[in-house]
Amino acid sequence: MSRRSVERTLGLVLVLAAGLPAQEEWSREFTPEQLPRVTPIVRVAREVGPAVVNIYQEVIEQVALPWPYRYFEPGGTRRTSLGSGVVIDPDGYILTNSHVIARPDRDIQVRLPDGKAFVAKLINTDPANDVALLKVAAERPLPYARLGTSSDVMVGETIVAIGNPLGNENTVTSGIVSSLFRDVNVPGQPGGAQRFRDFIQLDAAINPGNSGGPLLNIRGEVVGINWAIATEAEGIGFAIPIDRVRDSLVDRLLNPLVVSDVVTGLEVESDAWGREVALGHVADDSPAARAGLLPGDRLVSVDGRPVEWVFDYNKALFGSRPGDRLDLVVKRGESVIPVELELAADETPMRFIESLTGLRVVDHPRYYGVVVESVDPRGPAARLPIQRGDLIDGLAGRHVNDSQALYRILKALPDGVQVDIQLFRRGQPLRGRLSLR
Repeated sequence: MSRRSVERTLGLVLVLAAGLPAQEEWSREFTPEQLPRVTPIVRVAREVGPAVVNIYQEVIEQVALPWPYRYFEPGGTRRTSLGSGVVIDPDGYILTNSHVIARPDRDIQVRLPDGKAFVAKLINTDPANDVALLKVAAERPLPYARLGTSSDVMVGETIVAIGNPLGNENTVTSGIVSSLFRDVNVPGQPGGAQRFRDFIQLDAAINPGNSGGPLLNIRGEVVGINWAIATEAEGIGFAIPIDRVRDSLVDRLLNPLVVSDVVTGLEVESDAWGREVALGHVADDSPAARAGLLPGDRLVSVDGRPVEWVFDYNKALFGSRPGDRLDLVVKRGESVIPVELELAADETPMRFIESLTGLRVVDHPRYYGVVVESVDPRGPAARLPIQRGDLIDGLAGRHVNDSQALYRILKALPDGVQVDIQLFRRGQPLRGRLSLR
C-alpha cells in the first residue's frame, strides 16, 4: 500500500472514530505529514478552541496604608480576576462560573482567542449552580461550541478541557472521567461550608483560571463546565454537568419571566438533545391563546430564526417589550402555520416585587416570611448583598408574612427610597438598608 493510501486510511479511521466531518473537509487544515498524527483531541482543540474566551475584571481593593504613605498614595490596590468562558451561541452568549465574576457591578472584559476584546453584559447568575450567562455585542457571528449531554458520560472516557489557567490563554489538556456524582464541600462560605452535589470528577490538568471553561467529549460537545480542583491532591478536578447547566439556562439565566417584562402565556419544552421544541401549555386568555396557539404545536422559528431548543426561544424574547410582535412558525400535525404573537406586560405581584428590589421570592412553606429564590446581580438587593435562601421577614418597619404582604408594602412606598430590611440567613438575624429602584 502506498504512503498516500496509508494516510487516507488513517485519516478516515480517525474521522469515523471522532464522529467528525469527512477527510475531504480536512485537506485545507492539515498537511499530508500532519494527517496521520491527527487525533480526536487535535480535532476538538482545532474546532472548539476559537469558542473559548478569557474573562477578566480589574478590581480595586481598599487597604489601610501605613503612615506616611496614606497621605500620598491612593488607599487601594488593583488586582485582576481571571477565568474562562465558552461561547454557546453565535449571537455572543457566553457561559462561565458565577464565581469568576468577582464584582457584578464592574466592567467584565472578554477576550477572544483572535485577540478581539469586548465589554460583556451580565445577563444573569445562578449562584446555587455556580453558573453565569454573559453577552457580547459582536459585529459578526462568533465561533461557538455545541452543548452535548452529561446523561451518558462514562467513567473512563476521554475528555478534553480548554481554558486559561493562570492567564495562559487557550490551554488544552486531556484526561479521563474519573468518577460521577461527586459531592464537594467548599469551606469558608457564609454560615459554614457549602455543599455542591453531583459533579463530574476528572483527572485532566486544570488550574486557577480554568474555571468556567468547557469540558468536552471527543466529539467536541460540551459535557460540563470546569469548576474547581482539590488543592490538597493532584489530578482531581471537578466539572458541573452540562445537563444541570442547560436546565439553569432555560429556567433561570435566560428565562423571559426572569430577565424580561413580558408574558406570552406559553410554556415550551424540548429534549436534552434539542431536536424539537413543543408548546407544553397555553394559558387561557393569554397572548398565545389569542394568537391561536395550541398545546403540542412544535415551534419551528421565531422572527425567521430556527428554534432548535428552548434557549433559542428565550433568546428571541430577551430585550423585548410589551406590545412587540413576534412572527412564529409552528407545525401542527403535518401543517405549517405562521402566527403573529403580541407580547403583553407582566403585571403580576411577583414581577412588581422583582422590578423594585431585584429579588424573586417565594412564600416559606412553614414560617412567616418570604424566601429569596434568586437575586438579580444588577439589582439593588445584590449590593447589600442579599443571597439566595435568605428569609425576609421585615421591610420598612413592617412585618413581611408572605409575598402578598411584601407586595402591599412596596406598593405604598415612593419610588427610589431607602428602607430598612430584616432577614435571617442560616438562623442568624441580619439588618440592612435597601435602595428601591
